[in-house]
Amino acid sequence: MFIALLMLPLTGCLQTSTSEPSFRLATTTSMRDSGLLDVLVSEFEILHDVDVEYVAVGTGAALQLGMTGDVDALIVHAPQQEMNFIEDGYASERVPIARNSFVLLGPELYSNSIYDAFSLIFEEERCFISRGDDSGTHAKEQAIWRHLNESRNYSMVEDSNGYHPQGEWYYSIGQGMGAGINMADEKSCVTLSDRGTALQFQSKINLQRSEFNDTIMENQYSYLIVNSTNTSTSNLFQTFLLNEGKGIIANYTINGDYAFFVD
Repeated sequence: MFIALLMLPLTGCLQTSTSEPSFRLATTTSMRDSGLLDVLVSEFEILHDVDVEYVAVGTGAALQLGMTGDVDALIVHAPQQEMNFIEDGYASERVPIARNSFVLLGPELYSNSIYDAFSLIFEEERCFISRGDDSGTHAKEQAIWRHLNESRNYSMVEDSNGYHPQGEWYYSIGQGMGAGINMADEKSCVTLSDRGTALQFQSKINLQRSEFNDTIMENQYSYLIVNSTNTSTSNLFQTFLLNEGKGIIANYTINGDYAFFVD
């Protein structure tokens, strides 16, 4: 018995020493809040005996972590920012892994185009919650406001909260998607969300989900390996995403609805 007890911690040490080093990933809050990230990470850890450490932040903050070399790879959804990241030499390529769309959550349904919906929000000064966190969702919201400024001459400002309308009806909260949806629900406001997180929250809130066919509402998620910390595990995770991960993503549902799609 004494010998057996002595061997227990030794066995644990041997198991730890043979495992792969941890893998550091920065990802969007929408990938986490939709629930998909935990499924992918769990399956990868089981298949490859790798500990994945991840932080879920807005795309802008995730890219910043990549610039400083604090993470090994990124999952983000702001194509223009990603291209700038590559052009600046922080990554070699962006690998598309999943897509869905952006939707509007609000007290009532909106029809026609997203531009008509935002026009109605602007003209009637309906309470609007903006993430204001330099995330992919925030970037998409600003692109819609820019289009309305150029096409319908709506007055906008550009400040620390990004490009947006002025008015007490517009709230910039500087937080993730889950916090934005909860605040919109509490205040009966409208907010822009990725479809995955919207589906995850739908049964817990009173807001209705409006979906649109406008091209601008497409939401592409990509994987980028950070050049300065390029590791074998970063590449292994990419291979996983493009193989086993594809099946997981394609079959991932929330209350019976498919949340993501793969090309």
